[in-house]
Amino acid sequence: MSWKTISSENIIDEFHVTVKKDKVELPDGAVIDDFYTVTIPDAAMIAAITVDGKILLKREFRYACGEDVIECPAGMFDKGENDPFAVAKRELLEETGYVSDDWTYFGPTWESTSKLTNRMHLFMAKDCVHVSEQDLDEHEHLTVIKIDLKEAVDMVLSGKINANSSAHLILRVVRMMENK
Repeated sequence: MSWKTISSENIIDEFHVTVKKDKVELPDGAVIDDFYTVTIPDAAMIAAITVDGKILLKREFRYACGEDVIECPAGMFDKGENDPFAVAKRELLEETGYVSDDWTYFGPTWESTSKLTNRMHLFMAKDCVHVSEQDLDEHEHLTVIKIDLKEAVDMVLSGKINANSSAHLILRVVRMMENK
């Protein structure tokens, strides 16, 4: 059962974020006068597994959370981009200096189903090798962490890795590798 949009107004409309205020009618007839949604560009995230079986993670301060967060390498689509694989390859190289010739695409996931409209495209890159230094964006500051995959799972289960897409991707990769 879907909701009906009665009216819609863009409150913010910039490249990296659009905030809409909608008036919606629910299937039971109830009306919400101010339902907000936030649109940011889609992104690609990579579970990067090195040739020695380690996973590459990043530690980055996230202002909205107010703390350092441990995540898988990831990044947003640039304006005009629509190929998740190209974004994943670019972001892996930029954030870690690693590349891979062995990729698996798991498909997109929703980042937050109640308010955000973007999708995170999930990838696994195996046999990653270091080929260059990081090439970070101007305001990007992160540290690469290389750990055992089992330790990454333990970090998910203990809450040390608590970013949803990263946790989802790490557990998915471990399950896939166990089933081979």
